[in-house]
Parts: sequence; C-alpha cells; structure tokens
Amino acid sequence: MEDLVARTVTLANLRLQVRQRADMVNSTFVTDAEFNQYINNSATALYDLLIQKFGNEYYLSTASISTTSSVDSYNLPTDFYKLIGVDMLISGLDYVSLRPFMFSERNMNNANVSRTIYGIPDVRYRLVGSQIRLSPVPNAANTLRLWYIPNLPEMSSDSSTTDGVNGWEEFIVVDAAIKALQKEESDVSVLIAQKQGLIKRIEEAAENRDAGSGDRVSDVRRSYYDYAAMWVT
Repeated sequence: MEDLVARTVTLANLRLQVRQRADMVNSTFVTDAEFNQYINNSATALYDLLIQKFGNEYYLSTASISTTSSVDSYNLPTDFYKLIGVDMLISGLDYVSLRPFMFSERNMNNANVSRTIYGIPDVRYRLVGSQIRLSPVPNAANTLRLWYIPNLPEMSSDSSTTDGVNGWEEFIVVDAAIKALQKEESDVSVLIAQKQGLIKRIEEAAENRDAGSGDRVSDVRRSYYDYAAMWVT
C-alpha cells in the first residue's frame, strides 16, 4: 500500500513533462493551449477513475441547504457532480440519513399520507436536473446536509494546480502525451501500455485509504425510522 499523501503539481510543470514524454519540447506542432486542453481532459479522466470506486474518500465535499415551507425543490451546489448522501437536521447536531424516492413513487409520500415517528417526517429526495426535490413538501424550515463529489476545477493558468495524490499525475502526463502524439500520427503503443500499468497501480493503491480499518457491509435496509420504532417502550 502506497502512502496516499497529497502532492500538488502545476499546469506549467505538467505541460513540460508532457512535452518531454512526447519528445516535443521545442516543437510548435502542438501549441501550449492544445497541451493545456489535453492535460485538463486527462486530469478529469484520472479524477473519474478515482471517484468511480473511491470518490467519497478522496474528493468528498459538503453543503447545507435551508428548506422553506411549501417549497419542494432546491438548487444543487454550483460545483456539484455526484451525490453521495443527504442528511436532515432534526435537533442540535443530530442528523438522520434520507433515502431517495423512485420516480414512480413521486406521489406516494404526500403530506397527507407521510408517516412520522416522534414528529420526524419520512422525508425522501430525488435529483431532478440541477435541483434536489423533496417529498413530502416541507411544511417548515429545516436544514439539509449534502455529501457530494464536486466537479474538478479546470486548470486555467500556469500556476493552477491539481492533486497528484502520490505521483499519480504520471497518468495525466502519459495520457496527454498520447493525445499529442496521436495528432502527429505517431506510434503510441508504448505509452498506451504504460497507461494501462498506471491504471492498475492506481486502482490497487487507492482501494483502501484507511488501511487499518477496511470497509464492511453496510446495513442499508434499516432506516432511522426503524431504529426510532425500536426505542418505543
């Protein structure tokens, strides 16, 4: 297991490494602007590689949404990419995890039929476009906490940085060099083989960030409301 320590690298440094890998240091066939685009595209490919299996460990972010009575839809954060979970504040610092409703269930949890335990409504959510929709419609102000994966910011200047984690920016370098050499119609077979080796290395090293306490099976069937019912004596 590799030591997963953040290791930032600048766009300027990445571009130099890509030029070196593609043997285009003094070439103008591919412009800096094109290299920058290749690098940003390759950075998002690395980002997606990580978040497909390990996003909640590497790039998790949170945001709060304040609900309003009689309003069921709320804008997602502007940098929103993928949702990990939604919580609702019930009192003090106590949150409950909300579950999504399926589209076919959109009218099954209206206010007149929704169940509550100790006055806590069985609120559910669904992502609709750039908004999160709640069911039933809130009848009071409350606070939601979103756990989500943000979009990867584009590196727009030479001083912009990306997180190579533990030398994994090598994937960006190799992948961007492949794109540059493909424009030149050069052989990229060696670099493709190197890219496959890097993917294997990253997947093996990234799988368990908490090496001392691995993941376990989660109890996804029992909700907060089930536990609350057990408290009744």
